[in-house]
Amino acid sequence: MRTRFILLVAAFLLCAFFASAADLTIDMQVNTAAKDSANNYLTFKGANNSVDKDHFVLAADGTTGASKLLSTELFNSYRFDVRGKKTMPGALRSLLLYPVADDGTRTGDNLQVFKAADGTIMIRYVHRGTAFEIVTDKAGKIVLPTTTVRSRKIGHSDNQIHADFSSNGKATGVDWAKVWNASIADGKTVGSTTSKTGKIAPDIVESEFFVLAGTLQVTFAGNILKIAGELNAQKQ
Repeated sequence: MRTRFILLVAAFLLCAFFASAADLTIDMQVNTAAKDSANNYLTFKGANNSVDKDHFVLAADGTTGASKLLSTELFNSYRFDVRGKKTMPGALRSLLLYPVADDGTRTGDNLQVFKAADGTIMIRYVHRGTAFEIVTDKAGKIVLPTTTVRSRKIGHSDNQIHADFSSNGKATGVDWAKVWNASIADGKTVGSTTSKTGKIAPDIVESEFFVLAGTLQVTFAGNILKIAGELNAQKQ
């Protein structure tokens, strides 16, 4: 009788554990001011895929590289539904991959982070010609799903930026006041490419099945950006 009771308690505790486990746990760190592959990392855990402290490694040929544990590919099972629709803002997904990318990605995208006196943290960057901006609340939190993340197509996929928004045609010369100025017309061709500039738009989820909901805690100190938290699939 005692053995049966112990087994029932163990089964109850095990069920309680799995019932409380998040669908996706995230922990990342990236140095926003210097090359720091050894200390940058991305950890994510869930039923689909899990990776522990992935980081960038240089390939054997000395010219190319990628994340050691293939985070870029494995994380796709969380950011898209079965129809390829976003379950989280695209800006967040790209931000989480800076720790596992070559430092040239960070500098080429001109990743910038600012912490205001009221505690809010603003994150800005330009990736593949699209400008992104994420702003936390005063406690440094991002509560998903959210409609506060915004974006605008301002250049080509190689990060060649239209003169309307950049003084040097690169992400480093972007004038963010112009990026968020709705009076600057869209639809302009970027250089000799086929890309055209776009309108200011909210960077929102697209999935009709589920979204990832929860709170991510953002901290920024000494040029080190950290994001951690738990997310759960929420039916639409």
